[in-house]
Amino acid sequence: MAHKRLRFTDEELTQANNVNLMDYAANIGLELKKVGKDSYHIEGYGGLYINPILNKWNCFSKGEGGGPIQFVMFIENKTWVESVKQLLGFNPTTNHHKQYSIAKRKIEEKGEFILPEKNNTYKHVIAYLIKTRKIDKNLVYKLIKEGKLYEDKNKNCVFVGYDNNNNPRYGNLRSTNTNTVFKGDVKNSDKAYPFAIEGTSDKVYVCESPIEVLSYLTILKLYNINSFNHHIISLGGVSDKALKQYLEDNPMIRYIVLCLNNDKTGIKATNKIRSGYKNKYNVIEQYPINKDYNEDLINTTYNQIFTKKNMFLRRGEEEKFNLEL
Repeated sequence: MAHKRLRFTDEELTQANNVNLMDYAANIGLELKKVGKDSYHIEGYGGLYINPILNKWNCFSKGEGGGPIQFVMFIENKTWVESVKQLLGFNPTTNHHKQYSIAKRKIEEKGEFILPEKNNTYKHVIAYLIKTRKIDKNLVYKLIKEGKLYEDKNKNCVFVGYDNNNNPRYGNLRSTNTNTVFKGDVKNSDKAYPFAIEGTSDKVYVCESPIEVLSYLTILKLYNINSFNHHIISLGGVSDKALKQYLEDNPMIRYIVLCLNNDKTGIKATNKIRSGYKNKYNVIEQYPINKDYNEDLINTTYNQIFTKKNMFLRRGEEEKFNLEL
């Protein structure tokens, strides 16, 4: 009887499971904070921790954990096969074979921020955002013209965040290859300066990622709402570091509209941010119907989801918020 050929050899599986979790997390742009002798917390993912000695992880809020393969499956929403392939091709820019060196990481984080080299074309970024993600083409072209979006030599989308002096301080990467999901921050990025589209009102809309920002604005355009003059930013995750800095730089803002993902992590972050800012700002919660606004944009019939009223207002707060579009 013929035996079915295994997809991976034992040696390959051992190699994948021996990838250093701390190296992998650092290389994909996750923020790690030491919280114990043998424990590091990953910022923005709730109760997600790595033990660098055992090379294991655990997310207490979701009851999941394991080794490197399960980590890639959890963080990047990949299948087991995709995760093994990803780890076999992993080539870290840092290499801590034993215990993760927090001192070295801090030194590296203080290094110079350099945006990736631009490609000689925008075609992969344009095709990915407009055709795959269904983002409004005029919005994509506008961001390219403003220098907030470009394509790097690896054909990634690069979303750029600037400080008040118009200096680039942050870069968010998103692969245009639909077969290999890659996302993360450019090395030495400062999350305090987010990808943002500035407005003129006293309201700031807050999303998790640049893709969600663009999806949200595209949905507005589908409803012929072209007078959106509010600020809108991406946190680059769920930490409020970018929001805090943006509010400091824009003291006229009085309203915060939280548009984080409709999942456990997004809801938990929404509640935490609301509690931290509600005494100084009018905070409004708004969730997508699906997990995020890009899923709403792609997978759902728009007329069944949104009206101008429920697109902006939740929980009977019309009088409190009084948005005029």
